Amino acid sequence: MMRLKAYLKDGMNAAAVMSLGDAIAQFLFDKKPLDELDAGRTLRFGILGLVFVGPALRRWYLFLESRISKTYSPMRRGVTKMLVDQALFAPPFTMAMSFLVPLANGEPIDRIRQRILDSYPSILIRNYMLWPAAQIFNFRFVPLGYQVLYAQFIALVWNCYLSLILNS
Repeated sequence: MMRLKAYLKDGMNAAAVMSLGDAIAQFLFDKKPLDELDAGRTLRFGILGLVFVGPALRRWYLFLESRISKTYSPMRRGVTKMLVDQALFAPPFTMAMSFLVPLANGEPIDRIRQRILDSYPSILIRNYMLWPAAQIFNFRFVPLGYQVLYAQFIALVWNCYLSLILNS
């Protein structure tokens, strides 16, 4: 029961932050007035946070915690976790989000496939501009129980970008 609560907590945090990121993207970047907010889009983005992003991050961070040696110095451990994260998790996770967001918005599979071919490389490159430094800090200084939440606050900026690219 405690594990389910933890997954729910991380899912709800991710849902809230992802919804906020989408709303910010609509207001600031799409220049939509308040009365034209696409609430359905914001809700769908938030649901992805609840059922996919929060639980996936929690599971991944627990995996890293159990697999990266605790005998390493704190900085070496943080850097090692970041390298493993960015090499093994970031590419498939980014691909999954590049598929799931347009799918949730009702796009046909052929259009999603083309969108991934067009945008995935640039999304991944931009991922590497933000996340390595953020994750070193996360894995080095943030207690495990708060790492998903920390990542979600960094993701507020990232989600604005993703929302713009994947909802356009």
